[in-house]
Amino acid sequence: MPPLLRIKNLVKTFEDNKVLNGIDIDVEKGETLGLFGNSGSGKTTVGRCIVGLEKPDSGSIFFKGNDLRAMNRREKKKVRPQIQMIFQHPEVSLNPRMKAFDSLVEPLKIHGWDDGYSLENKVEELINLVGLRREHLARYPAHLSGGEIQRIVLARILSINPEFIVADEPTSMLDVSVQAQVLRIMEKIQQEKGVSYLLISHDIDVLRKVCHRIAFLKNGRISGVENA
Repeated sequence: MPPLLRIKNLVKTFEDNKVLNGIDIDVEKGETLGLFGNSGSGKTTVGRCIVGLEKPDSGSIFFKGNDLRAMNRREKKKVRPQIQMIFQHPEVSLNPRMKAFDSLVEPLKIHGWDDGYSLENKVEELINLVGLRREHLARYPAHLSGGEIQRIVLARILSINPEFIVADEPTSMLDVSVQAQVLRIMEKIQQEKGVSYLLISHDIDVLRKVCHRIAFLKNGRISGVENA
């Protein structure tokens, strides 16, 4: 059985700088794979290629055995909700003029929510999953802390039941105590939902706490993979 996500010989160049020079990565279902590298090593570029925000020069990205790069537009539209990304600056994912509740239900409405019970019940389920209270839903992003914004973003992503999440430095902008809370929530979600993560970070200690394996990105290639 193939891994949930497989990257083969991924190459990406920006102008004359070959950022990725033949990347190979496998992520199994229910696994957290850490991706470690220094600033500018191309970690974020890997994640953006996976979710379709960057177009690789060459190589393949397989999701459940199907090459994402070979799919037509209709096929990509169907599979994209299953592959989501958490950004280093979570506030960019939220409309500053929308209350948290509206931001949370927006993807449900876009994807035609119809799962046998009300939006209110679904929202209740999501905020319980990420450790928020109903009072947070009435606030605009400017009135939420960094940790609360990251939880809203995570709940918003979970609303469409992804199987794979790229988490790009999801806790680097948070203080240590809030960082630990968000990581515990991510682990809880994995245990309950079976979601897989590619956790991108320059903090090896964070990766060793929560990952099953860690891949090391250096000079555009994976220099090694270790069990965490």
